[in-house]
Amino acid sequence: MTALICFIFCMQLAAVQNQDDPPRIYEEKAEEILEEAGQVLRSYESLYASFVYQMEDDGNAHDEETDAVLYTRGDQYHMRIGDNYFISDGEVVWTFMEEVNEVHISLAEDTEGAMTPTSVLENFRKDFRSTWIREEPHNNETVHIIDMIPEQPQAFYKYRVAINTESHRLEYTEAHDRHGGIYRYKIKSLEPNPEIPDEKFSFDPSAYPGIEIIDLR
Repeated sequence: MTALICFIFCMQLAAVQNQDDPPRIYEEKAEEILEEAGQVLRSYESLYASFVYQMEDDGNAHDEETDAVLYTRGDQYHMRIGDNYFISDGEVVWTFMEEVNEVHISLAEDTEGAMTPTSVLENFRKDFRSTWIREEPHNNETVHIIDMIPEQPQAFYKYRVAINTESHRLEYTEAHDRHGGIYRYKIKSLEPNPEIPDEKFSFDPSAYPGIEIIDLR
């Protein structure tokens, strides 16, 4: 009888351990995959990406998809989504809405959340708690699906990334807000180390007559 009780106790203990192990294993796996993808991106001095931007509201996808482009170099970036531009020289961020001829100016350090499709892979160990979810097919290849939860509360409560299992290339990212909105960036092409002129990472309001400037610095 004592042996039977010990056997049952050991089985119960093993079951508890098995329940606890998968989250740790999946977190470690996510960190390993994200580190590999981050190393690929960090190996580039500069990067050009074309992608498609789509927004879902409470699970209903908007039919219209917007073509977009991204240039990055270090902490600098220039991203255009339709008629909206997000530009930073690493210290200042300009958000220019061409349709209404208005620009918002803020400090990069005060800008919340990931501003580009690739920025969630930067400093992910410090800023996010990551978990590997599954592998799934994507464009005739296979991707890792990883969820990244910000360590500090922000407008987006979760980021989801899809990373190619073979090339470690980022295929798409999703930002999930607290109102059911999903902002999806689907990568179409990546060009590593392009020549990018310095003026790409700054914005001159004087080039737009009548522009409304909202300075938040």
